[in-house]
Amino acid sequence: MKVITLEEHFAPVAVPGLNLPKGLPPLEKGTNVGAAWLDDPSTGAEIGPKRIAHMDEDGVTVQVISTPFAQGFGPDVALDYCRKINDFLAEKIAAYPDRMKGFAALPTAVPEACADELERCVKELGFVGTLIGNRVNGGFLSEPQYDPILAKAEELDVPIFLHPGEPPQAIVDLCYSKGLSDTVVSSFKRFGYGWHVDPGIHFLNLILTGAFDRHPNLQIILGHWGELLPYYIDRFDDTLSAEFTGTRHNPSYYLKNNLYVTSSGIWTPECLEFCVKRLGVDRIVFSIDYPFANPRGKEKILEHPMLSMEEREMIAHGNAERLLKI
Repeated sequence: MKVITLEEHFAPVAVPGLNLPKGLPPLEKGTNVGAAWLDDPSTGAEIGPKRIAHMDEDGVTVQVISTPFAQGFGPDVALDYCRKINDFLAEKIAAYPDRMKGFAALPTAVPEACADELERCVKELGFVGTLIGNRVNGGFLSEPQYDPILAKAEELDVPIFLHPGEPPQAIVDLCYSKGLSDTVVSSFKRFGYGWHVDPGIHFLNLILTGAFDRHPNLQIILGHWGELLPYYIDRFDDTLSAEFTGTRHNPSYYLKNNLYVTSSGIWTPECLEFCVKRLGVDRIVFSIDYPFANPRGKEKILEHPMLSMEEREMIAHGNAERLLKI
């Protein structure tokens, strides 16, 4: 069965002339055991034979590759660095056009440059959307200076993958640091819990500020089975209804019409079952979260007995092909 994965990453350390922000925290030993990155850190930067070998071993036909680091660049370097990253990624993908696609890195520290860079990446480099590391300068994409990003994504008919990023330090101090060691805090505030909550809040902010009413065809991807949002659909409609907030629709409408969710290396069958029932099988795409998550167990999703063969094909590749037009 053909398999397309959408949340697959690289660390652009090999990009000439690029210096990543200092202090990017590693995955801690004892977490995500078995991930390729922990066994071989070079997999984080490599886009070539080693990645292809892992894809073949994992049964992946196509990876959509991205970096979640662009939101760490300051305004003095963001545009230059993002252009270098995007050109580098496009060059690597060109060697494997049937196996790899790309999501653009956008210089959100320079908001006025983002729409043009997204258009360049889609029209000139052949990218199929963009991935943004959640917070943009500490805020959300609903702020006026970022509206051109939303408008351009809608115009180009490409999705925005709203990827987790570390919460602002003030939130870390309030919510994730009390009485814990630095090592535990590092996981707790990020992949342990914190960075799943934060993009969910971001998506709700887009709903409540009317971003989807202004851009009704905009499509957002959230990883990790929707970053907790699908489990609260009824609660959102009860407490944040259209009548109460002034939006055109209840929150459930936007979750079912403007959102795709992906598995992101969480092989919990109950998550799949719930999201199929609440969002619909046509709103689920597949991801491994290479090289940061363990692919063992993915058959619990792709071979789930509740799914018909047609539905398995939709999740494995059909929905991604429709969304990304590949």
